[in-house]
Amino acid sequence: MPVGSPGVDARKVCPQCGEAYDRAVAFCAKDGTGLVSPAAQADLVGHVIGGRYRVVSQLGAGGMGTVYLAEHVRMKRKSAIKIMRPALVGDADALQRFTREAENASKISHPNVASIFDFGETDDGMVYLAMEFVDGEALAATLTREVALHPVVAADIIGQAADALQAAHDLGILHRDFKPDNLMLTKRTDGTFVVKLVDFGIARMMEQGSQQVTRTGFAVGTPEFMSPEQLSGDVLDSRSDQYSLALVAFIALTGHDAFTNSSSKESLIARLTSRPRRLDEVRSDLEWPNALQDVFDKALAPDPVDRFASVSDFGVTLGSAVMEMTPSQTAEIYRHALGHRMVSVASRTPGDIAGVRTPSSNAPIGSAKKVKTEPKRRHDPAPMRRRQSVVPYIVLFAIATWGTWWYGSTQESGLARRAADQIGGYAGAARDLVNGYLKRAPDTASEVVLPTAPTPVVKKSGTKRRVEATTPKTDSAVAAAVTPDTSKVRADSLR
Repeated sequence: MPVGSPGVDARKVCPQCGEAYDRAVAFCAKDGTGLVSPAAQADLVGHVIGGRYRVVSQLGAGGMGTVYLAEHVRMKRKSAIKIMRPALVGDADALQRFTREAENASKISHPNVASIFDFGETDDGMVYLAMEFVDGEALAATLTREVALHPVVAADIIGQAADALQAAHDLGILHRDFKPDNLMLTKRTDGTFVVKLVDFGIARMMEQGSQQVTRTGFAVGTPEFMSPEQLSGDVLDSRSDQYSLALVAFIALTGHDAFTNSSSKESLIARLTSRPRRLDEVRSDLEWPNALQDVFDKALAPDPVDRFASVSDFGVTLGSAVMEMTPSQTAEIYRHALGHRMVSVASRTPGDIAGVRTPSSNAPIGSAKKVKTEPKRRHDPAPMRRRQSVVPYIVLFAIATWGTWWYGSTQESGLARRAADQIGGYAGAARDLVNGYLKRAPDTASEVVLPTAPTPVVKKSGTKRRVEATTPKTDSAVAAAVTPDTSKVRADSLR
């Protein structure tokens, strides 16, 4: 049985899963892989790997090798360097897995997948893999400390992991070893999490048609998070990763496994035939929506046909179901941070971003894509800014004109005097035009009153309202206005 951590000469390690065993054990109890005896690896801190990466410190060690924090000697960019154990370099299967991790991960370009920067072998036979450094911890360490996460936080993390797996599936890559240890978490400045999916060592390309990724009867991965078809060595497709993600989501929400003693033989058998435990069964202190229970019943169905069509659909539906839970102060704070994150993305993203999925949104991806066909029209404030910018120029022009007139009027002759006279002529013409309009305004705005037509008052202009205010409509006033001569004059004015 496994003992302690790998990397000690008195023990053997599994090159497939990294588990350590006594030297008397020949095969791994998890995946049946032959064990190897890793040789002691020299301390590489301070050394330069591949002529480019200066090793700063050691981050961790596993069955395949040791991971170091390194810095590029020219660009000063931090990287995580995985150095393959010297004893495994001659192992064809171990070297193939190490190479496959570099090939598969380098094909995926997604913000939730750890990027691969470099892969190679040094002159002295050291095989290394340079990848993105994630300044955080694995989800497994977070769950060990917190036991369970807040539902909104868990939905955000699982949603990002679903996006990462979907990006791999779109390229035909099946992860096959999704578990909390392979999900790295780091925090943004607003307190929300950034998820990075790592370790594509046993990933396989899904073949067209059958989607078979390994030979029948042979299973690889971590049994606690394997799908029923993966446990039985059957044909796999993207819904196998979906099952593994659902198992992790169940633990993140409740702090318990979806199946009792998930590593025991009875649990593995139950996973092949039965449904998972209910949410309220393992954690009764929360009110779980029926929609959330339905999500897990579907994602953890024994038959892949009964699961979601894609892992992305599972992530979106899970987030929508979690939003139905009774909100708390923690949830509102995290949702508020998620909202600010989306506003920031919108301000930096040109065009329509309706297709961007966020755990704080209840809309599925399918509906978001439909919105793209009818893009929302954003009001452009530029025309308003242009209209407002003209006003200062008009004021400056008026001040300059008045100043020219005032100075010219003080002169006896000359160019300034002629300009002042010209400005005065224009001002006088404008004054006469306004005065003429004001004198005609009462006549054109008067009421039309005929002797035989007791109809409502006819309004002909805006100035009419001022006339009505000063002329009360009494019977005597109307009688006085209705005379033969007056009616004739008013009728003529109408014509």
